[in-house]
Amino acid sequence: MNTKGKFLRHLGLEEKEPTLSYLNELIEAHQTKVRWETWTKFIDFEERDENNFFLPEIDEYVDRVCTTGTGGTCWTLARGFHFLLKELGFDVSYLYMEPGHLCLQVMLDQPYYVDVGYCAPLYKAYPLNESFTVSADTETFRYQVKGEDVLVEREPGPTKTLKLIPVTWEEMKEPLMKSHDWNEGFAFHSLRIFGYIDGEPVQLRDKSIRRFKNQTIQEEELAPEEIRFWIEKKFNADYSLYEKAKDIKTVRKHEE
Repeated sequence: MNTKGKFLRHLGLEEKEPTLSYLNELIEAHQTKVRWETWTKFIDFEERDENNFFLPEIDEYVDRVCTTGTGGTCWTLARGFHFLLKELGFDVSYLYMEPGHLCLQVMLDQPYYVDVGYCAPLYKAYPLNESFTVSADTETFRYQVKGEDVLVEREPGPTKTLKLIPVTWEEMKEPLMKSHDWNEGFAFHSLRIFGYIDGEPVQLRDKSIRRFKNQTIQEEELAPEEIRFWIEKKFNADYSLYEKAKDIKTVRKHEE
């Protein structure tokens, strides 16, 4: 089976014509089945090189998603979804959100904002040039169009600015490289995996499980055996990748 077919099978979908309805099916499936996590960020930066942006090739990335229950941060998630949409015949391009986030534009009857790498409650495409607000247990997400930019406010969470001009992958090398800073890089602050378990948003952060309800966080520290249970039985992820990332984080901390 080719890479596109593997990805679709993992999402539980079949190939269809590139329509808005099908795009929304793809987004919802990706949001619920592909994890936002930082483990692979630690591992890729440790094991790969700058010439490849510290990222795996698409074939390897998709295989990892399908076999280990991981996904990545916005850079790998947006890149992987861009690949899939392009293979399915969508007119898709990258968009950049300052100070550091990658998402997509899909052109159909009009340009649409598509974002599968933000841990935000975005289960469909939204018209790129229209403001909207989405509220969920995790947060309130406000997308406010202001001329050529969009102010993206998350409550709770950071505020960023989306540029409405598509960018190339090559143009993203500099901000991508900035994300690989052991001291300043957001992804290196903690070991995290986020996903929807039985329809509820849940995050494993280092040694604690975090549940989101009415935009509040209920946090519970876990014993080592409980961490493994959550990773393997709840997130359906590869525990060995968590262990590898934890070891890398420990070594790097001792080097500081």
